[in-house]
Amino acid sequence: MRKLLFFAASALALFAYVVTLSLHNPAIISDDLEPPNFPGFHDYRGVINVQSTNSSGFESATELLRKAQDAKLDFIVFTELNDFTGRRGLAGWNRQTFVIQGKKFGYVESRVISLGSEALEAAESLGQAQTMIADYLSRPETSNSVSATDRLLLTRPPDAKSKWDSSILPGVSGLEAINLHSVAHAALHDAPASFIWSSMIYPFNSKLAALRLFADLGNSSPEFEEIDRLAKDRPVFATLGSDVGRPFQLFGIPLRLPTAEVLFRLASNHLLLRSELTGEPESDRRKILLGIAQGQTYLALDAIGNPKGFAAWYEDDSGNYPIGSRVTWRKAGGRLSVRLPKRPNTPFETAILRDGQVVMTSNSVDTQYAVNQPGVYRIVVRAFLSPSLFDGGRWLPWIWTNPITLLERGPASEGKSELDQKPRPKRSGKPSARKR
Repeated sequence: MRKLLFFAASALALFAYVVTLSLHNPAIISDDLEPPNFPGFHDYRGVINVQSTNSSGFESATELLRKAQDAKLDFIVFTELNDFTGRRGLAGWNRQTFVIQGKKFGYVESRVISLGSEALEAAESLGQAQTMIADYLSRPETSNSVSATDRLLLTRPPDAKSKWDSSILPGVSGLEAINLHSVAHAALHDAPASFIWSSMIYPFNSKLAALRLFADLGNSSPEFEEIDRLAKDRPVFATLGSDVGRPFQLFGIPLRLPTAEVLFRLASNHLLLRSELTGEPESDRRKILLGIAQGQTYLALDAIGNPKGFAAWYEDDSGNYPIGSRVTWRKAGGRLSVRLPKRPNTPFETAILRDGQVVMTSNSVDTQYAVNQPGVYRIVVRAFLSPSLFDGGRWLPWIWTNPITLLERGPASEGKSELDQKPRPKRSGKPSARKR
């Protein structure tokens, strides 16, 4: 009888925990139905590195688009692996989501995404594509010719134990600083007990299970350190790769997890534009690709809070420069400004990094930092929370920005582009409604 009561009590306790776990919401800010943009900026949320059954994925492009629409994504970049069919059926606006049909190619032991190169995306074979990639990688970067075409983005290697090929790094324009599959594989390798616990949580609260995998991501990482190093010499941008459609290898067994629904809501790239998308397909496609290529994005762990309304920029007497800019440091009067959409309901910190090292932390919604030397500056925002009942409190990253690079010498105008035609943001005023 005692054993029966013990097992009944244990089952009841487990049931209560499962119910509590399934209802637990880790959001660090209240979830507004449509949070406003920060005045002077327009925030568009999207995912990059998505493959469907048209190449190596396990869901159709149509089904993935439907799930992207359900997740309220503004744009989605399909990157079909070694696909030479030339299909562009879903490209353009589909209700509120803009579809870009990109391409991904195997190169050496890495994979390279083409962002806007019509010649490369028209390649008819892998050999032809690899020859073009080799040609692009050999071209010198020129800081005043930022274009949406011929931009190569290096993704994380398909083998979780592999590293980027150092011979490719000098020629690429962008690096996949965060890959959601790589984060999960790193957790499995570095903290298997924690990974198993996340796996047990997943059926009851997939958001919490996925969030636990980010606990060990700090202010910096080897990927961001590489970006900081490269940005000293030339323009380079960081992206977050959802890697949707790629099966997760668990002890050699391919699993169709995490699902697209989880990944689309977990984390994304936020494109900060000075002017709205207009609804005209060719113009909007160019504006999105150009914004990504110029690094006018920040990466966000959306599952702990919608960051829309976040903004960061550098300003001095010569003007105002958004994330991704490369400008001359004028030795006096310049400052970095950071605005959070609202105050999180948990402990948090905004860290400003120079060349990968923290130079300032703040727990204010509005942060300003007087810049007294040139360097590569990035912003990281973290929050302290407990993902589940038996987890201790831990710092989870919320926002990572692309760098703002302040140079010793060079024309200040090199940081500006056709996307940067608006005056500096102000605290008052309402953003205009987005057009579709």
